[in-house]
Amino acid sequence: MTTISFKADEKLKNKLETVAKDKGINTSAYIKLILTKEVNNELATLTSNGLTVAEEMEILKSAESDKKYGPFDNVKDLLKSLKK
Repeated sequence: MTTISFKADEKLKNKLETVAKDKGINTSAYIKLILTKEVNNELATLTSNGLTVAEEMEILKSAESDKKYGPFDNVKDLLKSLKK
């Protein structure tokens, strides 16, 4: 677990405290609830290629760990690496 801090005006802070109290939780738990929901919504958003942000992040993550080939000095070495 980590701590995140940010500045907010007094009115927003008071509104957050009121809503959190109405829900029966503390302000910190309420902010965590809101942020978790928003991040999950953002990750589920479809991008222009039809994948979700989360799917794109997973593809990029796996691509980073893929074995890399090259550079090659000549075509023969390239073709040889493809047969492996």
